[in-house]
Amino acid sequence: MSKQRMIGVSLGVRTTDEALAALAEVAAVADIAELRLDFMAEYDLSRLLAARPCPVIVTNRPEREGGRFTGSEADRLRPLQAAIDLGADYVDIEHDSVSLLPARRGNTQVIVSYHDFTTTPPTLPRIAARLQEQGADVVKVVGMARHPADNRYVLETFDEARLPTIAIGMGVAGLPSRVMALRYEQCFLTYATLGTGEQVAPGQLPVEVMHAVYQASAIGPETLAIGIVAPTLPSDEELLRLNGALRQRGRDAVAVPFVLPESDDVTALVRAYTDRRYGIGAWIVRPPHQQALARPGALDRLQDKAATHGAVDLVVREPDGLYGLWVGSPTTAAVALDLAA
Repeated sequence: MSKQRMIGVSLGVRTTDEALAALAEVAAVADIAELRLDFMAEYDLSRLLAARPCPVIVTNRPEREGGRFTGSEADRLRPLQAAIDLGADYVDIEHDSVSLLPARRGNTQVIVSYHDFTTTPPTLPRIAARLQEQGADVVKVVGMARHPADNRYVLETFDEARLPTIAIGMGVAGLPSRVMALRYEQCFLTYATLGTGEQVAPGQLPVEVMHAVYQASAIGPETLAIGIVAPTLPSDEELLRLNGALRQRGRDAVAVPFVLPESDDVTALVRAYTDRRYGIGAWIVRPPHQQALARPGALDRLQDKAATHGAVDLVVREPDGLYGLWVGSPTTAAVALDLAA
């Protein structure tokens, strides 16, 4: 059985020598590397796989699925079969091409993938279920998140998965999915970058940020998520302080940003994640969204202080609904952890 909840690093390198150097870096900071052959001007697969210091996924993504390979399908699949023959740990092949891959796979496991660079469809869990029937060892479904509420479909995919699964919401709006994926038992991996070279997908975080800011290796099924609602992405320094404050409380929790434009409905966002399967126990709310949550009926219960102040900077999920408070302090994260269910 494959290791689960890994940190994977996608490599957007150009040459065999660059790839070998990058693989050595990955082995020191992550669990597995993805070699994107479609990004490479030249590659020696035999040399790369023989010298790999960590498990490797070999991918040769076509343009129709967001990649750069422009040749024939036969030419695209040939190196994937070669990777199988050379004993690659994993090969990632698209859902509409997996039937073209010869049945002989040796010890190589096959990741069957689906990408949507336009939206994150609400049907993502059903799409993943279909991929499970296509001979996948690992299922991969990726969408472009257009709104922070879209992360629900990614998390629901993990919740309903029967096989090891990679599910991602790309872009800034999808950032929560990259961190919160690690809460789910069926999460196979979440992708990051080395912080150098080309980014192979929108919204990937540097592996250093995954470890230092989010303590990714410590996230698991019992980790409580605290959402930070803000109109722009908080700095890594602010997120590091918030998560540091949570860790000082000695509980298993992680603060994750949900970037919500000023004109969007913050009440709809926090209510979209009320179900416990999403793992969000509280929300830290930044301006300009604080006043909207103090309006009558926005939440199920409102602290007297928040009603008087006319603003909410903390929402806590309670057994019977959402409770809005005004804390008015930089220690909001610590208060959230103390109150969150």
